[in-house]
Amino acid sequence: MKKTVYVDPIHSGACAASNFHWMVRRPRKYFGTLGFLIRHTLSNPVHFLKTMALYPQAVHIASMLKETPLNHLHAHWSGYPTTVALAVSRLTGLRFSFTSHACDTSMIKTMVKQKVQEADFVLTCTRDALRFLSTFLNASEMKKIIVNYHGSNLQKFRPELRRKHSEERPFLLAVADLHERKGFPFLLEALALLRKKEVPFACHIVGEGPQRTFLEKRIQELGLQEAVFLPGSMTQEKLIDDYYALADIFVLPCVVQHVRFFRKNVDLGRLKIIEIKMSGGEGIQKDGIPNVLVEAMGMKIPVVSTRVAGIPELIRDKENGLLVPPRDPEALSAALKSLIEDPSLQTTLGEKGYVRAHEAFDRSKNIQALVEIFREDGAPAASPGAKGDVRLLSPLGRAAPSQS
Repeated sequence: MKKTVYVDPIHSGACAASNFHWMVRRPRKYFGTLGFLIRHTLSNPVHFLKTMALYPQAVHIASMLKETPLNHLHAHWSGYPTTVALAVSRLTGLRFSFTSHACDTSMIKTMVKQKVQEADFVLTCTRDALRFLSTFLNASEMKKIIVNYHGSNLQKFRPELRRKHSEERPFLLAVADLHERKGFPFLLEALALLRKKEVPFACHIVGEGPQRTFLEKRIQELGLQEAVFLPGSMTQEKLIDDYYALADIFVLPCVVQHVRFFRKNVDLGRLKIIEIKMSGGEGIQKDGIPNVLVEAMGMKIPVVSTRVAGIPELIRDKENGLLVPPRDPEALSAALKSLIEDPSLQTTLGEKGYVRAHEAFDRSKNIQALVEIFREDGAPAASPGAKGDVRLLSPLGRAAPSQS
């Protein structure tokens, strides 16, 4: 079988033939699986309609996989990809698992419990995601959850690549899409406070996105034109050579973005917002653990961020970085000032950040941990403990009890 296969569209003859075959030859499987999906999505009409539109393709995938040697399905994202994997599993008997990323489960909760119940195991990339899952999963269901940090390719982000810059001012760096949840308006306010205190700096916010116009306007209003720069998007190679390599301090002031129907959201249409609201989830957009923080720490750049989502799982305040409350320009300004004025603190946090990044966020080690799980056919030994006890994959792939 090819490594990449594109599924025929719902209106194709191949898809129609597959569905007709299952309806005629395996009606109990076909309509039983359809009934299961209807039963568990009907409470969320938008999700229900999208699921019904996907079902014919799920049936077609079941036909495609039936004659292959595959014995396990793995879906990424807990929403519709996992819905398809669950449907295929029910039709064919193939085992399946899935990965929940960032805030996908907390945004749309519909049928997540049933997916966990039917899956062999579930991967998630932060313990923060577990907090939400533990609010509606029981102890036996929680034992299926395994935390595996995505991490970064730390072979690319090495401290020996750093070099002195020509600026007389400290070089501050932020890297992210220019979206509301990245918190850049609060960074600009914090930088304005530094400017008032005559603290020198040059801040480069690398990335592109819908907030660019707003941020450009705020830079003008705050009089930061000579100190804050928005170079836009770029290749990773240029980012490493021209920005990470020169940075003295890395900052990313993430915030939680609440999803509201009557407020414009560039990521989500009105229909998606209705679906989110009807799912019973948290109704928020947030980061998991931003890879750029891992990248900076891998290069021994001291980092400043916020106590949001999974970030405190990476950064331990005053130990390997600095954390401040979200949406707090005063606290962010004070943290940046303390680092700018204390080169020894920059060195200490940079060194300890490097250790932390390599300890738990080296992608090559974490991928090997995933390989070990799949080698065990998705059947890691159950870890003992009360509800919420989960397994963290160690770099060697062995399941380790979680630490509170």
